[in-house]
Amino acid sequence: MAETTAPRPQYQHFVPQFLLRNFSHPYKPEGPRKRVKPKHDKGPRRNEDVVSTLDLTAEPPTIGEKPVKRVLGQMNMYQDTTQPAEQQQYLEQMFSKLEDQASRVFRKITKAFEDKKDGIWITRDERNLLRKFLFLLKYRGKGYHKRFDHETPAGYSQDDKELFREYMADNGFERPLDVWFNNLKTIMELDMDLEGNWIHELPKRMYHEDAMGFFIHTEFSYMAICTAANPDTEFLMTDNSYNIFEGPNHFGKDKDTGKVEGNAYTPLHEFAPVHPKLMIILRADIFPNPLEDADEKVKAARAWKRRIVLDDVYPYEVKSLLADLPITKAQNSYSRIVNGRVEMTVSHERWKRAKDHRFYFTFFPVGSKHVNTINAILLDNSAPCTNVVFNSRGAFAKTLEWYLTAPCTVGKRVIEGQGDEKFIKRLEAASRSLGSEKETVWEKIYLPGIFGLEDYLKRHSEMRSQQLKGGSRATLVKDFDQVWRMVKLRVNLDSWSSGLVAEEIRHRNRILLIQAYVRLPPQRILLYVKHFRASIPTQEYRSYLERGNLTASFHGPEDIITDSRLGIQEIENLARQAQHDILRGRLYERADMKVRELFEEGQIIELMTRVLVRPKFMAALEGKLEKPLLKDFKKVFFELAYPTPPVGWKA
Repeated sequence: MAETTAPRPQYQHFVPQFLLRNFSHPYKPEGPRKRVKPKHDKGPRRNEDVVSTLDLTAEPPTIGEKPVKRVLGQMNMYQDTTQPAEQQQYLEQMFSKLEDQASRVFRKITKAFEDKKDGIWITRDERNLLRKFLFLLKYRGKGYHKRFDHETPAGYSQDDKELFREYMADNGFERPLDVWFNNLKTIMELDMDLEGNWIHELPKRMYHEDAMGFFIHTEFSYMAICTAANPDTEFLMTDNSYNIFEGPNHFGKDKDTGKVEGNAYTPLHEFAPVHPKLMIILRADIFPNPLEDADEKVKAARAWKRRIVLDDVYPYEVKSLLADLPITKAQNSYSRIVNGRVEMTVSHERWKRAKDHRFYFTFFPVGSKHVNTINAILLDNSAPCTNVVFNSRGAFAKTLEWYLTAPCTVGKRVIEGQGDEKFIKRLEAASRSLGSEKETVWEKIYLPGIFGLEDYLKRHSEMRSQQLKGGSRATLVKDFDQVWRMVKLRVNLDSWSSGLVAEEIRHRNRILLIQAYVRLPPQRILLYVKHFRASIPTQEYRSYLERGNLTASFHGPEDIITDSRLGIQEIENLARQAQHDILRGRLYERADMKVRELFEEGQIIELMTRVLVRPKFMAALEGKLEKPLLKDFKKVFFELAYPTPPVGWKA
């Protein structure tokens, strides 16, 4: 029998070679030409494609050249050792095929730019391929590999570890790495169909938390292409270029462990370097858009989105470093601009996605300030990287000097005791080697021994609620991040389908989404529900009480149970009937004096509603969820989200 041999080790790129080659040049060694290159010499060969790099693994960091085939990669990164030897590199083979498809679209973009065109038309399929590929550039990188590279479930230590380990057990995965491999394979095979069925199918085929991440990355921002207008400026590339974002990013130091962790962040811009002169920007869809905002409904919806992801999260006005970046959404073949506003060429009722739709991406020239700012954001996050890749030595020297000497609004905020100061000094040494003599500007910051959002949590008893339901300070970062994603997904699901999908289908989709949400850790359900409680206006509720109209809808911060945005029809019906009975019998007037001293009339009605709904809760949802999960859900509702008086309580 033939022996089975292990596959040969492979250097596998997390940044594809076709993108690296846009930054490359033929290697021209100094000195006389050698006839024979020694076998032990692993350096680049004459005329081989190489890139200029700042090698961050050296001490001090050094400027040099590295072969394209041996930079921004890792040995056997995607090798699945659970498979037979001849099948262990199946992911690398899949990446190769997908990269071949994506490279054709990227080549169309770079060729149009090189031909000095103002922009480029691409098809819907090409656009979807780009969006999928940009996410994979993020998800296949070293950071995600490190997250999953464990042989046992116990090795996975992220703050979603309980949920992740449960997912592994339910789906028969033995290693966290197997989940990552399956996620990568699933995304590469994903057909982003015109009907949008993939949105519902993807969480069934891969780890649902990361499926949500893919949806947000592809649907909650728009894509624009920037060009470096000044001949002396160029874009950089780092190991983690495709993972970096610009936006508010808060850190705090745990009093007990001293560990510095993020406690809130909101990506406003994400980056994808394509060429020294081309950068794809993904911009969050919350910035003003004059053409779309001419429609007051669209403008109001955008303002609401901004409030829930920024204004309700941060205790100050968030200002983006790139707010004035001169980019807009791509034009398309199914709309036109009339009198300063966007109009569809067909009615909303008749419009639907089509394969022949095309999108025109303008090449937006940006000045030195914006190019330097983007590069500074990449440099400020390059401490864990191995290399900074650049094209021109002169352009790199200028942008590095600009970063080090610019005001600290672009970064360089050194956290005491975290090693950041040392990294700044290392970059300073590199800048000195390139001829700079300017003084480095940086700022030391002190983090108090609490999380930045802790005061907010204390005011709303969220920390206690987190601890009661399995959450903790350690899970807080992930919980807030995921709830923010849950809210955005819920809002965009309605926003996307408004006027395009039948109402019964929209309602079904809401139900499906909520059913998926209630399987998440209880503390996240709590935060999600509390968010909507805080975001519903009170005026309708007030006028309802004033009118005494028993058939009016009942929307107020005290009665989120009845709000249709939750999508739990059975509970809505129970609550409406309970409130109808309470108001018809004017039962709230029977509250004793102590209760009236503590609560307003509307609050008494709400508490009575909760008391009446609670004993019917389990029966109303019987068969919708597994019984243990339903019990947890009931606790979330009546102990945390809607604290309810004990059995026998009487107003």
